[in-house]
Amino acid sequence: MNSSNNLQLIFPEFEYKLTKKEGKLFIYDPIAKKYRALSPEEWVRQHCLNFLTNHLGYPATNIQIERAFKVNKLVRRTDIQVFNSLGELLIIIECKAPHIEINDITFQQISQYQQKNVAKYLALTNGLENHIFEINATENLTNKINQFPAYL
Repeated sequence: MNSSNNLQLIFPEFEYKLTKKEGKLFIYDPIAKKYRALSPEEWVRQHCLNFLTNHLGYPATNIQIERAFKVNKLVRRTDIQVFNSLGELLIIIECKAPHIEINDITFQQISQYQQKNVAKYLALTNGLENHIFEINATENLTNKINQFPAYL
């Protein structure tokens, strides 16, 4: 199944579990160990999670989904947070549906997350394109890179 209007995502295909409840499709999230409503954004997130764990070597235990934090008294949730072997935040990933364009507005959203959660990398994906940035917080520099960093 290629849920999002049969769009081919840039992430590798994988075997996933679907279930139907009350006429709605749900996809199994192996990180949260539960089924989630299958939306275009969730389809992208599950492909990204599979890529991180099965292709880049990140342990599932180093990944958190929808972690809450406050920005200006508002509760925000990151789609994916990836931690290194020391438990330090390594990557914040914002997933969008394939029809959502990655632009300045989506980058501003993920930049807000960086105010509270200092990560070495910020990434935006809509499943059709990835925008990954390496952050040098001490020099206040952002460098666009071509691919997600592999787990070390």
